[in-house]
Amino acid sequence: MDFWKRPILRVPLVLCGLGILMRLVTYLTTFVWVRILIASGSTEISVGPVTVVSTAIDFLLFFLAGWFFVRGLTRRQVFCSASIMVLINAALLAAEQISWSGGWYVPWVYRLYALAEGSRWLGQLLFHIFGGISIPLAVVGLFAPYFYLIFAKKGPPRRKYVL
Repeated sequence: MDFWKRPILRVPLVLCGLGILMRLVTYLTTFVWVRILIASGSTEISVGPVTVVSTAIDFLLFFLAGWFFVRGLTRRQVFCSASIMVLINAALLAAEQISWSGGWYVPWVYRLYALAEGSRWLGQLLFHIFGGISIPLAVVGLFAPYFYLIFAKKGPPRRKYVL
């Protein structure tokens, strides 16, 4: 049981759980939206509003998870823990770009992205603001786990040595 309580694994575990939850929420909101469009007799199916709703839900759940699960950690612990998740997100982005440049897409990358969807709200927000998808915006979105530093408490005070 101590495995789940380790501070170094707190942010990755919270964001992986949140990512899986958000993947399910995205499927559910997309399903409901398409059913609404079909019922209204629309011949065009657009998922634009679903993306906005999913981003808003991502944002709220991201900060609620931080409030409930990350709040008791020190800044150093949160920084180290968030750095692990940033590296995981970077590895997934690199694997995705390598597979796209090869002309194929690996299904396991899509499945593993479910673990990183808990912090995708920042990338989605930047895509909506700037009106397009680009690698620099995706790279900025990788650093969303560092927002959990807001909930971190200050570490023990440093001793000042007086000579």
